[in-house]
Amino acid sequence: MKKRIIRVSAIQLPAEVEGAGFAEKQRKNVREIRAMLATAGKRKSDLVLLGEYANLHHRAWSTRKSEYVPDDIPGPFTRAIATIAKQYRMNVVIPMFGRYENVLSSFAVIIDRKGSIVGCAQKTHPHEQEQAMGIVPGNELPVFSLDCVKIGLMTCMDIEYPEVAQVLMLKGAEVLLFPHVQAGWGEVDWEIRYRARAIDTGLYVVSACYGYTEGVWKPGKMIGRSGVVGRDGLILADIGRDIGVLTFDMDLNQKRVTHFFFTEKFDRTTAVIASRRPELYHELTESSSKQIALRLLKRSEK
Repeated sequence: MKKRIIRVSAIQLPAEVEGAGFAEKQRKNVREIRAMLATAGKRKSDLVLLGEYANLHHRAWSTRKSEYVPDDIPGPFTRAIATIAKQYRMNVVIPMFGRYENVLSSFAVIIDRKGSIVGCAQKTHPHEQEQAMGIVPGNELPVFSLDCVKIGLMTCMDIEYPEVAQVLMLKGAEVLLFPHVQAGWGEVDWEIRYRARAIDTGLYVVSACYGYTEGVWKPGKMIGRSGVVGRDGLILADIGRDIGVLTFDMDLNQKRVTHFFFTEKFDRTTAVIASRRPELYHELTESSSKQIALRLLKRSEK
């Protein structure tokens, strides 16, 4: 079968941006983003992913809530990114704290090679602290068709729920993108879940987080490890804790072919879809269990 290669870059920005004040740090952050996008562009990347809240120099860590300033989508920030996407003819997915169509949320903005906004993937599972800041949960799991690949987004907490990856698979995603700001939960928790989503679906998973200069990282900090997981759950590329740009060539036509459910060998993604029994899974879409769990949580708070 003819190869279908796309070049993917995951940008691992610094977790901590130094500066004299909010405005200076924000300006420096934009310069860092532009420089790393240029690096990805010079490598002739087809698709570039950045970490969640890329437009905030403090990512998700500032205790000063006044520093959570959303950017308009579209607006000056997205136009700056679009200019570079167009210059280097690459698709860019930039997650940001922003306001799109009068909705405040954690969005992943998809910009194509022409510098046009294809759409915005809204985080579907923002945690309580995010919702307290006004972040609205998304109610859709869209798949976006770019010129070289179909992508689905799982932003940070979204990856905790296997159903998200499954729905994106059923909708035809070829690559799952996982921008996040994970820290503290531990390496094992992160790696098992990250790799499991690839195994569950037979799809590539690309992640982007944040890094540190040598010697700064320690357990409990932002986990880093932007990279690529293969269809069988093997880690194919991993930047570690560093700050930088990881670039990887993936062949979308190289499927994971196994016996799996059937006697003959088939592409795992197709076999998973063909062998599912959705008539058994109706409890997943009923709200009664959620309401019971919420009542239990409220009772435990007293």
